[in-house]
Amino acid sequence: MCGRYASDIAIDDLMAFFDANPGTAYDWAGLFSVAPSDPAPVVRERLLDDELHREVDYARWGLRPGWAKDSGPRPINARLETVATSGMFRSAFTSQRCLVPMTGYYEWETTPSGKQPHYIHADGPLAAAGLYAARKDPASGEWALTYTVITREARDASGEIHDRMPVFVLPDLWGEWLSPDALADKETMTDRVTASSDEVAQTMTTHRVDRRVNSTQKADPTDPSLVESID
Repeated sequence: MCGRYASDIAIDDLMAFFDANPGTAYDWAGLFSVAPSDPAPVVRERLLDDELHREVDYARWGLRPGWAKDSGPRPINARLETVATSGMFRSAFTSQRCLVPMTGYYEWETTPSGKQPHYIHADGPLAAAGLYAARKDPASGEWALTYTVITREARDASGEIHDRMPVFVLPDLWGEWLSPDALADKETMTDRVTASSDEVAQTMTTHRVDRRVNSTQKADPTDPSLVESID
């Protein structure tokens, strides 16, 4: 799974990297630890006045579709193997796909002395496949976004620590993945993002980081030393 990640890319760099407009995430400065229920940037495309707009918007991590009950689950991950057929995800997979900007993510190794965090990353920014949902607040009347990160069987460095990893998407597939048009061939898209993620996985490396990462209450998410190697 992916239960914590870094997205230390300020909004100007995000806009340049994804060729996108700032949207609601116009003031994003980057964090070295994004945890479930935190707001963070996602990249999505929408048709507005018959024009396609690619924006970087804030969304809260933990998918909550408009039809979901308040007490229902808010999954932070969706399995690629079942995302096209699962009742929780299939509607969003059809037409509400997004990219989740990351610079790396954390996984934990069980050791005799406790859980040891590892930081798994590449040389540059990463685009994880995600799904989003929009829900209207009945009190304020405003729309809020939530999202989930799609995961798959781990490869290469990711597989050394955990059996699952985020699905990463290469730039040549961003346009099709972000398209708000209803997805006609879900199987082909699943195959294509699998192949894309295989390529990205080959570029990733991992190192141990300080155990401060284990506590979201104690770790300062703006502290760059969270991702520094202790090896």
